[in-house]
Amino acid sequence: MAQHYRNLWRGTPRLAAHTFWWPIIRNDSFVLVTAAEGRVSDQNPDRFTGDARPIVVGNLAAHDGYVEFTLWWWGDFPYLDIWTDITVF
Repeated sequence: MAQHYRNLWRGTPRLAAHTFWWPIIRNDSFVLVTAAEGRVSDQNPDRFTGDARPIVVGNLAAHDGYVEFTLWWWGDFPYLDIWTDITVF
């Protein structure tokens, strides 16, 4: 059964490696990560398609207890708040 977790990366730099720790992730897990520009507001999560597009998730590598991935986007925006939805199968 798939399990989901949502995480807000505040002020994350463009083309950076990210590590998300979650004990259910195993080396042989199938992990899907989606990303959208976001902000903190009364609506949580507050995701939107802004000028920094596309936002690309790449280089996913599952390990025992965590997943590594990169985030990259087009445009002159060195740091953004990014919501990710992480699904483990």
